[in-house]
Amino acid sequence: MKSSSREIPWIKGLIHLKIFILVPILKQRAFEEVTYNELKPAARDDVELVVDSIVKGPASIESEYDEVLAAPWIVEKAAWAGKNSFDAMIIDCMGDPALDAAREIANIPVIGPCQSSMAIASTISDRFTVVTVLKRLIPLFWRNAKRYGFEAKIASVRSVEVPVLELDEKRDEVKATLLAESKKALDEDGADTIILGCTGMVGMARELQEALKVPVVDPTITSLKLAEALVDMKLSHTKVVYPEPPPKERRS
Repeated sequence: MKSSSREIPWIKGLIHLKIFILVPILKQRAFEEVTYNELKPAARDDVELVVDSIVKGPASIESEYDEVLAAPWIVEKAAWAGKNSFDAMIIDCMGDPALDAAREIANIPVIGPCQSSMAIASTISDRFTVVTVLKRLIPLFWRNAKRYGFEAKIASVRSVEVPVLELDEKRDEVKATLLAESKKALDEDGADTIILGCTGMVGMARELQEALKVPVVDPTITSLKLAEALVDMKLSHTKVVYPEPPPKERRS
């Protein structure tokens, strides 16, 4: 995986911010490359991006069970990132799996795309709709909206009924269904802003926004820009809420 410092040799030495993007599913080079290629143009020139996955866990995250399976490896990567000169980390999944645990173990900002996209949407809209991959995930987003304090801001959660692992091969179908479900959200649910409900939909926001004429929030891009901003402002998650785990014997 190439980094921005290698892609643009003349800024080598000017890199002052490194962001680790963890795709928290079993390693697939294609997913990593798509994520990197979509994020690279959005990143500042002085930002180096490193994208990686986990070597054990689920092939995709589409349930609470999948999140639990992925959690130990996410936390392991969070601890690693904090010790290897990264300035921030993004858990690149809209379920925000293991977010709290990662914040406890890491000494750098750890960003969850669901929390960050709902936060940004709440600043530019009265009510937003999340359009995710599968109907089975709809309750998860309602729970997260309540947990993050955005229950009054969420108008609805809709789905395109395409599994995560089929998003790329069915890209045209996904875009068409995203448009149809988003129009329903605007016309029937009272939404005025759309959030893409899966980080696998990265790169689809601009075209959808042009068609709908309302803001469309891409959670992956939002997470990147929030990470940049937090590092610039020298802010991170509070250790009052996310204290370091107490020392004790632990076996895995």
